[in-house]
Formats: sequence, structure tokens, C-alpha cells
Amino acid sequence: MSLVLLYGATRSPLSIAGAYAAQMLAVLTVGLPLAALADRADRRRLVVRLELARCGLVASLPLLTRWSVLGLYPALYLLGIVEALVTPARQASVPRLVGGGEVGQANAVLLGAMTLGQALGFAVAGVALAHLADPRPLYLADAATFAAASLLVATLDSLGGGVRTVRLRGGFARAWAIRAVRPLLLVAGAVVFFVGMLNPSLLPLAYTLSPASGPSLYAVLEVGLIAGLFAGSAVAGRVAAELRRPALAGSILLFGVAILTVGFSPTLAPAAAAIALSGIGNAVYSVTNQTALLEASDPQMHGTVMAARFAVAQAGKALGLGAGALVTARLGARGGFAVIGSGLLAVGATYALHLLRSRAAGS
Repeated sequence: MSLVLLYGATRSPLSIAGAYAAQMLAVLTVGLPLAALADRADRRRLVVRLELARCGLVASLPLLTRWSVLGLYPALYLLGIVEALVTPARQASVPRLVGGGEVGQANAVLLGAMTLGQALGFAVAGVALAHLADPRPLYLADAATFAAASLLVATLDSLGGGVRTVRLRGGFARAWAIRAVRPLLLVAGAVVFFVGMLNPSLLPLAYTLSPASGPSLYAVLEVGLIAGLFAGSAVAGRVAAELRRPALAGSILLFGVAILTVGFSPTLAPAAAAIALSGIGNAVYSVTNQTALLEASDPQMHGTVMAARFAVAQAGKALGLGAGALVTARLGARGGFAVIGSGLLAVGATYALHLLRSRAAGS
């Protein structure tokens, strides 16, 4: 919605880049310095209050954007701050809500629910944008979802946190200092970098497959990707704890092979099948990486570690968006997919080698 208003008012791709920059600035200026807040503050109270604040901010956007669409930039910055604090707090709360052996399954269920919700949200927004002369009322519907989220979280028992001995400063450095956490953070940043590169490459690929039907093919590829993510979340929930890290390496390798296949596919059918397969790899990677990080850290550090992961992922995504645009402009859509797939294969192979060396050293 915000991107539609910004681009409609400016007709400049820089307006879209500015929106992403505002969110990235929020992570750097608040998310990183307050990485430990999800451990120091009571998580349930923190999430409830921030979701209510987000509800109020989004509800004000119809009026704010009538005054000036450029007012979206500070609003996106504030929303980015909320997201940088709420997401790690929610993720760190999962072990408090389920049994110790069920964290992976719970993360998989959450990913599946989020994927389904995003798909329905995009579909509803698409229909609404096609029929509404002014899309601003959609902000009120968006605000209602945050109010509902706040009410739902308020009904839960303790989500953890409230560790007053945790220092707010230096949270990212403390998470990075955990030996078992460091390689998982590096993997998260590297994978999200290449995932970010996909965003400016997918639509050009659709036009490459069929210049006359680019938009419709793009929709088919997006549907295939969403279907793959949903299926992958079901697969990830079945990964046993002792296979978590090998599955993480294997999922990244599968992701890379699938992306390479998409880039070299001559027609829509193999491209759609391959991109669905890439969604499966992406989902298994996401669940196994997040769960492995929770397992590798002390419960009193869960919020800090999840905040570090969020910051690394956001930085990787921002860099990937820029790199993807440059690579696609230089090499074309198929060349871009070749670079992305090769990069993912390199990340998967490097992490698999790390696991083999760690196992050899342990034995």
C-alpha cells in the first residue's frame, strides 16, 4: 500500500528505495542498539504495547498521506522500529509456549500460518486496489489486524523476558560471541542476501519467458513460490533435532539448485515447478536456522539472539536488493538467477563443510 502511494505520487524507483532505506535505518539505529530489549523487558507486555502503538500509527496514515505522501517515510521508520523489536520478542517466546522438543514444529506451523496470511492479504489487497478509487481506507483494515494481534497476545501466559540483569547495550556483540551462534548468523545473512537479490529478478524473468504475458506469468511464479513455502513449512516441522543442522545445509543446497533450474527453464511449466521447489528449500532453511539458533543459546539470551538474526537478515536483504538490481541489469534475468543459485550453492556447501569439520574435530 505505502509503496503504491509513493510510486504513484513520484513515479520514481528511488521512492521505493527510500521506503526500504527508512526501514533499514530503523534496524540500524534502534534494532541493533536495543537487541537485548526482548530479554530485559517482559515480552508479553512489550509485544502488546508495541502492537497497539503500531495500530495507532497505521490508523493515522490515511490522514497523514492526504497532507503529504512523503510523510510515509518517517512513519515507515517508526514502523520499522516496532518490527525490529516485536519480531525477535515473538520468536524468542516460542520455547516458552511449547515443549522443548516441539520448538521446530511450532516454528514450522508459524511459518505456514504467516505464508498463508500473507498470500490472502496480497490477494485481498489486489482486489481492493483494483476496485477502490482511493486505497487509503485499506490502512484501517491493516490497523485492525495489529489491534487483534495485541488482544491475542494479551490472552497468553508469560512469554518470558524480564531478566533485569541483562544489559541493553552490546546485545549484538554478546550474541555474536556465542561460538555455536556465529556460523548460524553468518548463514542467515548470506542466504537472505541472495533471497533479496531474487526480488528485482523475478519480474524480469517472467517477461523473459513470455514478453507478451509477463504480468500473468509473474503471478503464476509468485503462486508457485507461496505454495512451495507452505509445503516446505510442513516438511520442516518433521525434521528431527539431531538432523537440524544437516537439514539446514541440505535445504540451502536444494534452494540453490532450484533457483539455477528456474533461470535455465525454457518455458513456464518447469520454471513454476522449480520455483515451488525453491520455496520448499527456503522454508526448511528458515525454520531450521531459527530453531537451531534458539537451541544454541541460553534461554536468557533468546531475545538477544533473535534480534541479532533479525538485524543480520535485514542488512542482507537491503544489500541483496541493490545487488540484485545491478546484476539483473547487467546480466539479464537468467544471468541474475544463475548468480543467485550459484551463491546459494556456495553458502550451502560452505556450511556443510563446516559441519563435517566440526564433527571430525568433535570425534
